[in-house]
Amino acid sequence: MSIFIRNPYDRLECGIKKERCYRNNLPDYRFIVMADSRGKDEGINEEIFRNILEEIVELSPQPNYIIFPGDLVSGSRKPEKLRAQLQKFKAVFSDYFPIEILLPTVGNHEVSSEPEDDSREKIFAEVFPEFKADEFLMGYNRTVYYVDIGNVRLIVLNSYHPGASNQITGDQLQWFKKVSRGMQQHKLVFVHSPAFPTGHHIESALNRFPEQRDRFWNVVDKNGVDLLFAGHEHNYSRRLIDSSFSTEEYKYIREVNQVITGGAGAPLRDVFEDDKGIIVPPKPVYHYVIVDVHGNNLKITAVSLGGDIIDKFTI
Repeated sequence: MSIFIRNPYDRLECGIKKERCYRNNLPDYRFIVMADSRGKDEGINEEIFRNILEEIVELSPQPNYIIFPGDLVSGSRKPEKLRAQLQKFKAVFSDYFPIEILLPTVGNHEVSSEPEDDSREKIFAEVFPEFKADEFLMGYNRTVYYVDIGNVRLIVLNSYHPGASNQITGDQLQWFKKVSRGMQQHKLVFVHSPAFPTGHHIESALNRFPEQRDRFWNVVDKNGVDLLFAGHEHNYSRRLIDSSFSTEEYKYIREVNQVITGGAGAPLRDVFEDDKGIIVPPKPVYHYVIVDVHGNNLKITAVSLGGDIIDKFTI
């Protein structure tokens, strides 16, 4: 198999002059984003997760980071069971990639939809000590952080911290305001709970607390965030958040894409109740998302398991 077939961009855009096109279109950086790999056996859907990783390992170039916005595992109230599930996820991932390139995000299945304390956050941090961040938010057990690479800042948030489920508020919001003001050319945000869910979790995402959500999105809008990735809803969807989402208190100026990528193994869902700003309605397919950084541009490609492109856009 040639390297050109392995790369969705090359396959679609290079045409007959593949070799020249490939050399000239290598990205500065490449990231993979996927979420929701949980399953019944040992906490993950190992078959689907491995199939996705097997496709990603064939890509050229390989990713600098793989970011996972939550629900890696099914979770458990029993500490040892949760730890074993997370270690299983880690072992499977490590069969294909160095664990250091994984940037994990907690979801509700790791720490509970209404965590009473941070004990499960601490287990999460214990299992994933390898990745390095430029800054962690103190008091959040390595679950809120950012990583800079070249002209890109990757910001990971925790939407299930004790006392603030489905909220980015308090110290976390203040920290997010600070770090998203950075001078990086591109700023990407990763959080499990979407700000604007489309269906199955329409009552159990950041919109559950609309005032807090709007305050959070005001920072996204004002501080130049390019793109927000979430999981939680087990499908792929994309919507454009623009001035039509403004409230009396917050007037949004920019157009920001919210991508929901929840197709790494959890049971797929096609519930669709809110179509405002929808560009790609929920697609219940197993998938992953490629983010290629080309100087001033971000090229985003959502790829289904099996290699079909389900969405493609440029920022």
